[in-house]
Amino acid sequence: MTGCRGVPAFNPIPAVAALEPRSKTGLAANDPIAAIRRDCHSAKMDMAAVTRLGEAQAALYGSFKLPVPEVIEGCPCCISTRGGDVLLTTPLREITGQQLWRYVSGAFLTVGNVRDFRYLLPRILEVSVTDPANANDPEIVIGKLALAEWRSWSDHEQQAIESFLDAWFDLAILRDMQNAAHGPIGWEAESVLCGAARAGVPLDGWLNRLEAASAVPVLNDLKARFPNELSGFWEGAPAGLAQLSAFLHTQQTDGS
Repeated sequence: MTGCRGVPAFNPIPAVAALEPRSKTGLAANDPIAAIRRDCHSAKMDMAAVTRLGEAQAALYGSFKLPVPEVIEGCPCCISTRGGDVLLTTPLREITGQQLWRYVSGAFLTVGNVRDFRYLLPRILEVSVTDPANANDPEIVIGKLALAEWRSWSDHEQQAIESFLDAWFDLAILRDMQNAAHGPIGWEAESVLCGAARAGVPLDGWLNRLEAASAVPVLNDLKARFPNELSGFWEGAPAGLAQLSAFLHTQQTDGS
């Protein structure tokens, strides 16, 4: 973690002013995947993607079944604003997106280390998908994996993360398409794509999915916004941006 020198330990104390969840999505706290399933069913979206996400989420929690850290460390000038007490005293699956937001934004910069990040990771990823209105941008969330050096983790942990991100990307395409049916197309698929690139995930397989007939509007939107109107976070993923650029150039050359 980079930050101030002489970093003190942050001891968990009962939260007296924790933020109350104010979800704009009205998700069921006990089963957010079920809430997504209801929304997708009412919108006549592909339920297979939601089922796959639920399975990937269960595998993620199973792979990162870790003890609660004793402390969350951080630089003295920042730790008091990051809500570490709430994260250590609230059951993992009950932590809200708002409670995680400050931690995620500062993780590995001014607060936190690999130990607490690994403990919180399943919930961080879960709320990013199920309650995006109260979560950090996907580019930030997924990009933190690179700072955590996740490619040094066990194979089954890496596989659990890859499976979850893969399912998230499919769901993001569906949600972008659903937005397009009622107004401007969404940009969630690009955000997940960019976050994955920042984490060092190869994009080839995901980019190829954009060629499917069901994803054509998402692909056309990317081509229309490339290169000047894409997410600014691509600057932190030059290899991924090169992959995207080559893919879109081929699409434009082929006249697709």
